[in-house]
Amino acid sequence: MRQVLALLALRANDTVPHHQLVEELWEERPPTSAATTLQTYIYQLRKLPGLGHQSPVGPGRDVPALLTTPGGYRLSLPSSCTDVKEFDELVIRARRAMEEGAITEGAEALHRALAVWRGPVLADLSMGPVVGIDILRLTEKRYEVLEERIDADLVLGRHHRLTSELSALAADHPTREGLHAKLMLALHRAGRRSEALEVFQRLRRVLADELGIEPGADIQRLHQQVLAGDRALDPPRPTGSPGSRRGVPAPRRPRAPEAATPPASVLPPDVPLIGRSDEVDLAVGLLTEEPEGGFGEESGGPRCVAVVGPPGVGVTAFGVHVAHRLRTAFPDGRFHVSFGDPDDPLGVDDVLASLLGAAGFRPSGLPAERAERARLFRSWTAGRRVLIVVDEVTTARQITDLLPAEAGSALLVTGHHRLHDTRFTARMELRPLGTRQALELIRQALGRERLHTDPIGLRELLDLCGGLPGPLLGAGALLALRPHWTMRQLIDWMSRMCSEPAVVRRHQPWRCVARCCSALHPRLRDVLARLAGEDGFVTVEQAAVLLETGIEEAGELLEELVECFLVDADISTDPTTSWFFQYRVPPLVRMVFRSSRDPVAARV
Repeated sequence: MRQVLALLALRANDTVPHHQLVEELWEERPPTSAATTLQTYIYQLRKLPGLGHQSPVGPGRDVPALLTTPGGYRLSLPSSCTDVKEFDELVIRARRAMEEGAITEGAEALHRALAVWRGPVLADLSMGPVVGIDILRLTEKRYEVLEERIDADLVLGRHHRLTSELSALAADHPTREGLHAKLMLALHRAGRRSEALEVFQRLRRVLADELGIEPGADIQRLHQQVLAGDRALDPPRPTGSPGSRRGVPAPRRPRAPEAATPPASVLPPDVPLIGRSDEVDLAVGLLTEEPEGGFGEESGGPRCVAVVGPPGVGVTAFGVHVAHRLRTAFPDGRFHVSFGDPDDPLGVDDVLASLLGAAGFRPSGLPAERAERARLFRSWTAGRRVLIVVDEVTTARQITDLLPAEAGSALLVTGHHRLHDTRFTARMELRPLGTRQALELIRQALGRERLHTDPIGLRELLDLCGGLPGPLLGAGALLALRPHWTMRQLIDWMSRMCSEPAVVRRHQPWRCVARCCSALHPRLRDVLARLAGEDGFVTVEQAAVLLETGIEEAGELLEELVECFLVDADISTDPTTSWFFQYRVPPLVRMVFRSSRDPVAARV
């Protein structure tokens, strides 16, 4: 009976199906009398005070009732009847307060929410599998709220009183890196730097002994900051604004600790990059360069940097890697959003919804209009230092409503179209890797011995991929899965598979190129298909003949393709041409178009 009541209470005001109750009580081996026994338990429960009512709770009727419904039973309860409901309501109130900049009020609400817990969920109950899943969910929710409360206390400068609590939590959860990072930060701020370093070493030993792994990149970065005495880890200073207390930011201008756990960061996993250290350093500098006079209102808008390059060059991975590097520079959050498939991109309103959702706004509460969402986004970023990474941008118009409000924030735009707008403070182009770097990429995927078995095929593969990391990694992955293939066989397979759109393909080294080709205007796609038959450079006069058009129009069409990185341009060496440049379709683009009349057919 206690198991039945527990499950009904955990799912209060929702119908619990018969089969879930049976599974909870008897798991996979219910007796033949299971249905009758369950009805007996329900009958006995209805004898308890208040549970015998047979009508649901309605206006003016704030009493519990155990109801029979089609397919199961429902325990109808007022909102004040369960600790779980009280906990959820306090957490919602706390998050709303902190979104509005009232950090102190939010922290106090989180403290009250956690005080509702008196120990492990239903610790005195012999539980079955269904209740067990609910208990795991609630336990994880409590842990999330606990971390939020600790973050808020760190923002409020309460590191001294956190050290003993965090020490106990870290001991109870020896592999939880987030708790250890917070303990390190609290100890460092309390002037106990050597103890903070000991916490890291202890965590490292436990992870190595129990799991055979090293600590994650975030806590390793924090360890280096503690070693260096990085001032970014210092406690937040009082703002001196009316109504603020020591370490408390001014209302509506919250600041998060510049350390292990910013309040909101939504980034894909970081991946190591080969041969990009100089470009990464340049991008980091462009995004963090402080304007003259500092990051005040008079310093203008946020920094906006565009990083573009040919399909497969790795602009997405580059943007994500740079964002991971800038954890302390943007303490209020780093976010990644994408316009998605260039052939069917998302609207700006959808991208704004993704950003606002990552910032903590509920989708159901978002304005319907794009302009209203943009205003809400700018309002949220006011007073914050955030980094927004926007991927698959094809036109500068797409970023108009995605610019943060503050000069201390930044926008990093990535894509495969050259972009120009006065709002860009800097632009970068990623070039293909050199031969040595491309070889290192393939070597990491396949091992050194595999490279020596087919040197001619390796050279052909490198020429075909043109130093583009995406196709190189795709080729390496396919060869790793098919060790009986030579590189020459891989190239032959790529040529055939481009022309077989009906075949399901898991690994496509050419996919990134085909996606960009298929998103072109049909006229440009036709131009590219005709030019793909030429192996070398063509002059604009030769292109005009191929395209059956005038020289001026041919030149404009070629330049549009150069803007998309799908045609290379070089200074003309042909003395017979009147144009300054000559043009060439890259090998991988030629393969896509030679093997398939329509590049859309070469896509997934």
